[in-house]
Amino acid sequence: MNSYVIGIDIGGTKLATVVADKDGNILQKVRKPTESEKGPNHAVQLLLGMVNEVLDLGGLRREDISGIGVSCGGPLDTKTGIIYSPPNLPGWDALPLKEMIESEFHIPTIIENDANASALAEARFGGGRGYDYVLYMTMSTGIGGGIVANGEIYHGANDCAGEVGHQILLPDGPLCGCGQHGCLEALCSGPSIARRAQEATANQPETRILALADGQIDRVRSEHVLQAARDGDALAIALVEKTAYYMGWGIANLVNILNPQIVLLVTIAVAAGDLLLDPIRRTVTEMAMQRPREAVKIMPAELGDSIGDLAAISLVIGN
Repeated sequence: MNSYVIGIDIGGTKLATVVADKDGNILQKVRKPTESEKGPNHAVQLLLGMVNEVLDLGGLRREDISGIGVSCGGPLDTKTGIIYSPPNLPGWDALPLKEMIESEFHIPTIIENDANASALAEARFGGGRGYDYVLYMTMSTGIGGGIVANGEIYHGANDCAGEVGHQILLPDGPLCGCGQHGCLEALCSGPSIARRAQEATANQPETRILALADGQIDRVRSEHVLQAARDGDALAIALVEKTAYYMGWGIANLVNILNPQIVLLVTIAVAAGDLLLDPIRRTVTEMAMQRPREAVKIMPAELGDSIGDLAAISLVIGN
């Protein structure tokens, strides 16, 4: 009986494979550096070997596995399983990863964008349990997201749903990596918080932010801003409040459009806790329409460091 699943988590710096039972319990795990500079074929061969390794560690055969789930940065095509040049994986241009894995193991394989897979994991195992309509938002190097409705990922017409960070709030705002100006990502991501802090500290060198960065403006990071705000620094508090205002504005838009029961925030929002979450909630209350606002909770995601493993296996548990 096929009672187990394999999960593969692909990142720019590390690869991980796990074997789990049908209840989501991780039984064995193998983790290795991606060595992305060696190209996609090297990484794929490494992954195939890691799958065999994790099977051996679990004392399992290929026949015991019902499915393989792969969580990877996009863009990608979930139907064909082709990966198209993720920013953190140079050379992965039109890589037919699903075909490569299935031809090796003859096990059904699902390839999914990592934000979508993480949203599904939180819906099944984390903060989204018990909710039918879940919005998951990352707040780190970029602002990404995943939408889960009735236990299924919402992909949109061609796998582009969930690009929550590229709603434009300020048409004349800072340039975003997507080429537009004033996107939520250009206002609230970790690098954007750092950029605004660097600009501000140039005029206020006495700020605690600069002290935490060893007095060097170009070393200021978002974590310095958060720590300085916790320490009571006025400039840092103002920067956090401005970030929360923009983030709350973006979430209010999504609450009005998607009508989720819960919005789960991860990374910077989790690290900041109520320092960021409370003003985000206030802004959503002020900006969202009454009925969708009354239906939604805004909470930190729960899965933490286990998210990558659970994201991958969530794709194939229950299939």
